[in-house]
Amino acid sequence: MSLPPERPWTEPTDDSIVAAADSILAAREEVPAESVRAISECVVRIAWVPGSASVSDEKLAFLLDYWRGLGEGQKDGVPLAAQVDGIDLVPALGNIMLLDVEREGFDARYRLYGTKVASKAGRDWTGWLVSEMGRVTRTPATLLYRAGYLAVYRRMMPLFTEHNSPPWVSAEAWRRLILPLADDQGRCTRLLVGNVDIGHRLLTAEQIEAQQRRLRPED
Repeated sequence: MSLPPERPWTEPTDDSIVAAADSILAAREEVPAESVRAISECVVRIAWVPGSASVSDEKLAFLLDYWRGLGEGQKDGVPLAAQVDGIDLVPALGNIMLLDVEREGFDARYRLYGTKVASKAGRDWTGWLVSEMGRVTRTPATLLYRAGYLAVYRRMMPLFTEHNSPPWVSAEAWRRLILPLADDQGRCTRLLVGNVDIGHRLLTAEQIEAQQRRLRPED
């Protein structure tokens, strides 16, 4: 059984990333449904997580509490990137992505790509730019990733997103929590992201082979 045909993919431009990020930044908490759909039909929900607000997923809640604890006493409650210790993150480590911000938030490079995320996504993207990954995967969630990271870079506040996966990914959906990390000048230089898979899609051997051809064109 082959994968269903896909809609044509368009690489996000800086202008489209700004427009999508602005629609996220315009919301105080929950981003309106029409703005969510305008980013991509695959997006289910986008919401800021201000103050003492919480998230329901256990691993994301752990990560949020950890981030808030580190941020106590720091400017605007945003932890320093240097404070993060992988040993403290063991309960959620396989679901964590750590990204170095590039181009003032318009792009980011995966410093760490969690093993559980990689297993479900089909590849470890450590060392790749988000833009580079998008060109390879051509996933409809590319604009969500780019705009979400830019929005967090600019507001310096936790952001929750949920989106459905394309049919060649074994996870049916993803819930993500994007957390800003700062340098000693208070600038957002890194992003700590919790990424939890929802549901499971059983792929056939043929589908897995097609997935790997897509994700590893250099092989």
